[in-house]
Amino acid sequence: MTATPDLPRLIAVDLDGTLLRPDFSVSPRTRRAVALAHEQGIETVFVTVRHAAAIEYIVEALELTGEAICCGGAALWQVPSMELTEATTIDAATAREAAARLKRALPDARIGWMLTDRRVGYAPDYPDPLLIGESYRAEPETIDVPVLKLFAVSPRLREIDTAEVEEILGGLVAVSHHHSGVVDLVAHGVSKIAALEKLCADRGVAPSEVIAFGDARTDLDMIRWAGRGVFMANADPALHAEADLIAPSNDEDGVAVVLENLLRSQHPTLTEVAR
Repeated sequence: MTATPDLPRLIAVDLDGTLLRPDFSVSPRTRRAVALAHEQGIETVFVTVRHAAAIEYIVEALELTGEAICCGGAALWQVPSMELTEATTIDAATAREAAARLKRALPDARIGWMLTDRRVGYAPDYPDPLLIGESYRAEPETIDVPVLKLFAVSPRLREIDTAEVEEILGGLVAVSHHHSGVVDLVAHGVSKIAALEKLCADRGVAPSEVIAFGDARTDLDMIRWAGRGVFMANADPALHAEADLIAPSNDEDGVAVVLENLLRSQHPTLTEVAR
């Protein structure tokens, strides 16, 4: 990665464990830092495994416009209109079979799926507190349209590694994210970095003009690719050596701290963002 002396043109930022606090809220300090970056002409782009319905409150809190990369790179949504502009889907038959393989290997797995019309399907046993957005209940074997992603929650997913999940799936789909008892599955060729590279190429934004923030292995490629790659202090310490900078944890508003310091270093006359 090549550090750049000037301000970036684009902030590529993961959400859970990165921009959001542990309670999934957007802090006032983060709101102010993102607003200050926007005033300097810097765009903020979410790069997340979350689906469209799960980012709307964050878009609103930050008053964002532009685009957001969702579902681990499977979807590009205009914000704040939440219009789907690009999608790479898993066909219905493959989605059904992938869900069936997960259930056979992990009988307690609760499965969900994201549709291109922004609705979210949840298996009848999916835990209620986690339901987000316009949704419906159905068995995964009833999936009859392409899906942007599948996801599953299970205590067993805390005990097995990603290679074991991939073995269960037998190459049907790709593992986008696997952490803390949750796995997100996408079509082969889909990734955060592939979507980010395309978005930036379409806009004429070079890697050196991007600052990227993340907290997990799924963010590693974009951290390596960006001109400034930032891992959070709460990321796996094994990832820290891959970053240009380690930010304070998400509990300490680490993204805001880095943006404040970056903006002030290039524009000392900017008013300091208050805590």
